[in-house]
Order: sequence, then structure tokens, then C-alpha cells
Amino acid sequence: MKKITRYLVIFAACFATIACSKHRESSYILEQEVVFSRHNIRSPLSSRGSILAEVTPHEWVEWGVPAANLTERGGRMEEKMGAYFYSTLSESLGPFNDTGTFFYSNSRQRTKATATHFINGFQPGLTLHYLTEEDTMDPVFTPKFTVMNDAIHERIIAEMNELGGAAGTAEDPYKGIRMAINALVEDIRFMEEMIDFSSSDFAKKNGVEHLPMESLSITTNLDDEAHFVGDYNNINSIADALVLQYYETGFEFGKQVSEQDVRRIGNVKTVYDEMLFSVPTSATLISYPLVKYIRDELTGGEHSFTFLCGHDSNITSISSALGFEMPETVSAVEHKSPIGSKIVFRKYRKGKKLFVDINLVYASVSQLREITDINADTAPVTLSIGLEGLQRNSDGYYAYEDVIARFDSTIARYEELCKLQ
Repeated sequence: MKKITRYLVIFAACFATIACSKHRESSYILEQEVVFSRHNIRSPLSSRGSILAEVTPHEWVEWGVPAANLTERGGRMEEKMGAYFYSTLSESLGPFNDTGTFFYSNSRQRTKATATHFINGFQPGLTLHYLTEEDTMDPVFTPKFTVMNDAIHERIIAEMNELGGAAGTAEDPYKGIRMAINALVEDIRFMEEMIDFSSSDFAKKNGVEHLPMESLSITTNLDDEAHFVGDYNNINSIADALVLQYYETGFEFGKQVSEQDVRRIGNVKTVYDEMLFSVPTSATLISYPLVKYIRDELTGGEHSFTFLCGHDSNITSISSALGFEMPETVSAVEHKSPIGSKIVFRKYRKGKKLFVDINLVYASVSQLREITDINADTAPVTLSIGLEGLQRNSDGYYAYEDVIARFDSTIARYEELCKLQ
């Protein structure tokens, strides 16, 4: 009897969820969707003959494309994502044409190709906009500093140290940053096992058992993005290549590895990205062009669907600058911005009021590995993004004016930083 009662309770809860979902869908009318996407699976940024060739006795997978380019697997997956987005939007926002939609990507090959494949899955023939045919960075998507001075640099380094858990000192101006890197030592040792580092040319030539972790400096130059210089930069390059090789093969140099194993390697990349792109001053300065662009799309009313394609550094800086409460990812290697992931802004109307919800949408590791179809039955992972300090209504939406006010305050903070001397 207790078991029957339990099943009735579960059934009633499911029925209530379905009824609530139908009510929510019928009372909120979708008016606009703005998507910011990270590019899909690419080859490593470092080409053959770089540090990657020296740190392992093994041969890396043959990517089939030049360094930093979208892979064939990445293109196929992005077409599936485009088809999925079309299936969810065609009835509410369609029919689609070049007047009501806008597709804009960075000018890097991997971002242009990602956006092109998305369009091919979404609705072939729609126009992709980009700055140049050259494989370069568009200023809208480049996480570079358009203002920089000693005061701003010192503020950024102080925030990085704070993120690591300790203030810098005269003897060690990067003390907190070093603490954050040193906390990764077990994950880095695991990476060394994956690549058989101790048998590599690098280890033999330098007489070392482990990847060096001592050399460290950080540059924040005008008209450039922040950079780690030294050992951690090399470590991040290795982690990046291992993650990408896992997507392509499911193995690391013949070793069977689990998703959780590779997530440990993804943690090395996450700390790297968060140090460079998520601290408040950096995030506000480098995200400004995209924050303004997304705000203009949400308030302009010209396009019912907008697709912007850039990089994980963009997602990291946008989410930090706007005060997003990013969910911890599931079924993903990366902890914050999985490959091909999308921040999705949806604007709804209910009566005379407008509302917004924000989600992180991405293909799971198994979908990427198996190149599975993405549809209503095998949907991508969708996680809700919160906004620090703002309250949702009882249906889980944010007031539109509150969201736009958050964009405006972020833009105002950028303008104040520009005055900092």
C-alpha cells in the first residue's frame, strides 16, 4: 500500500509539472532569442613542432585541419545544434529570413566555420556577417584591453591574487596566483601520466621528472589580451590538446580514460581562463564591446533571432561582468564554458510586461563523442543561469527592465574604469 501511494504521489508531481509547463508556455509569448556561442571542436592552437611535440614520446592525433581550425566533428555537431534550435523556434519566431535574423561571428576560421555550420543546420541560405576574410580577430570579439595604465594593471593583478586566496607581496607579487596554480598539482601530475612526460624529449633534455611550474609573469598590454608568460602557459596548452584529443578519439595515447578523468584536465584550463578573463576589472574592460552589442540586440527589436559566435574567453568575461551565477556543468569536460556552448537569452511577453530567462546550452560529452542527433528526444544539456542580486518571478523569469539595467550598470562601470588613473 505504501508503494502504491508513493507512485501516486510521483505521478501527481509529474502531472503538476506538465500542467505548469503548459501554462507557462501558453501565458508567456516568446518574442526574441539572442544566442552567444563558443565555437565548436577545433584543433589545438599550437601546431606540430611546438611544445606539444616535446612533452610526450607519442604522436598526437591527426586533426585533419591546420592549427586552431574547426574540425570535421565540430562542424557536424554544430549543424545538429542549428537544426535543434530551428526546431524549437520555427513555430514561435519563424519564418526566418535575413531581415528578421542576424548571424555574426568573429573572423577566425573556427568561429566563421562554426556559425556557417549552425546556419546550415538552422536554415541554409541565411547570411553570415563577419569583418574580414582573413583569419584575424574582430575587435568586437577580441578580449583585449582598449584602455590600460599602471593603476589598472595593479588592480587586475590584485584581483587575480584575491581569486587565488592571497595578496601579492613585494617578494612574490603573484602569490595568490601561484597558490591557485599549485592547487592544480595533482591534476597536472595526472596529465603527465597521460602523456608519459617522464619519457619525453623535454624531460630528458632538461633533466626533470615533472612539468616545470615556477616561471610565471602576466602581461596586460594595451590593445592585447591578458597573457600568462612562462610555465603555466605551456601547461594550459597541453591540457587544451588533451581535451580536444579526447573528443576526437576517446583515448589519450592509447590509454582508456573516463569523462571524469578528462574533467580533471579540464580543471587546469578552467583556472587558466578564470584568472585571465573573469576577475572584475579585466572582465568589465574586455567584455564591453559584446555586452553593448548584446544589449543593443535585446533592446533594438529588429531581429527576432540573433546568433553571435566567439570564444570561451568571451563567455567567461561576459558572465563575470554581468554578474551571472554560472551553473557547474554536468556531462561536460569544461567546468564553465563547454566547447560549442551557448548563452541563450530569451525575451518573453506576458500581457504588457516583458521577461527574460538565460540558459547555458551545450552538447554533452557523449553527444560530441558519438556525433549523435540532437532533438526533442536527445536534447542538449540546458542549465539555468542566475543573475546575482536579481530576483526571478514565481515562474522563474527575470523582469526585462532589471536585466537591461544590469547591462547598463556594467557599461557604466566600464566607463568609470576608463577614467581610472
